Amino acid sequence: MAHIAYRFQKSVDFLLQNACPSIRYLVHRDLLNTPMDEPGMRSLQAELLRQSNVQKHLAAQHDDGWFGHELHGNDGMDGHIGALLNYGVEPSHPAIQKGIVALMTPEIAAQHKNWFRGGDALDAGERGGNRAVTAGILSWVHMPEDTPMLREEIALSWEHLCAVKTYTSIDDFSVRGSSERYYKPLVRFPGANHISLLAATQGWRSETNMKIAKEAATHAYVLMKGVDEYITFRKSREYGGGVIGPFNYNWQALRPHNKEDICGIINAPYNFQFAFWLGAVSGVPDWMRQSTETYEVLADVLECDVLFDSIPDRVLKAFRQVLGKEPVWRGCAARCDVIYAVLRACYPVLK
Repeated sequence: MAHIAYRFQKSVDFLLQNACPSIRYLVHRDLLNTPMDEPGMRSLQAELLRQSNVQKHLAAQHDDGWFGHELHGNDGMDGHIGALLNYGVEPSHPAIQKGIVALMTPEIAAQHKNWFRGGDALDAGERGGNRAVTAGILSWVHMPEDTPMLREEIALSWEHLCAVKTYTSIDDFSVRGSSERYYKPLVRFPGANHISLLAATQGWRSETNMKIAKEAATHAYVLMKGVDEYITFRKSREYGGGVIGPFNYNWQALRPHNKEDICGIINAPYNFQFAFWLGAVSGVPDWMRQSTETYEVLADVLECDVLFDSIPDRVLKAFRQVLGKEPVWRGCAARCDVIYAVLRACYPVLK
């Protein structure tokens, strides 16, 4: 077993003793670096495949390999494949590999809704639409980065990140309209799709590029940390006009949070705020991280075992929909879900 700092040992032990196979597998694989060819790991993989929540997503696969009824969304290819991967199903699983073949085979993809509303307009505006979603799925399953669509979307994502350093304010890349703020045409500014794709890939990471990425991320954070408004995307007339919501990044997740801040997030009127915030905090790439304060606070409340009991039931219900991995919330299952999500956020940063 890998060395674990004292502050995490109690949480790890609790999960390995009480959590569902999915969480136990992920703790071993991602936190403890347990070799995947060990008999115990193979057994856990078989167990998690039998979980009802995993079976639900596997059952959404059509005979030709396509998952769900569209490309993007809860009942889309990214929704189902992403959920399976998040539960610990390995990318090499036959169902996932069959899904990737369907995604990359035009004759199969055309038989389904292989697009999402506004995706074509976002692609045309180079904000990242159907192509970005497809590339994201390919990156999750570790497709070769010279795969044409993946290579092109990585290059576009890099352009968006590098462009940040040319701006001095939000008005350089967006415009305030009568009722909303929207991106200027063909502007470069990284969204969640660009950042997540760069976070999931390796080929762009030279020493020079990593320095550029860190500088660009810091500059973007400075520009956006005080922005409290949503930036939309204006479609051209060719695509019907109007505005749609692009994949904006949660820049506020990079801000250092103390215990009072986190308490405020937990008790916010919007039930899903804590789950979405914690998910965003967990997904911050190392080259974007501005501080470790948030993670240190999360580790402290985890060690003191005071977080779970402070979360209102309405927030727990929303949390389960966003970050839950336990198939049934009985006994200490809800506590396991919360502990794992917090551990997953702070362990890689502070280990």
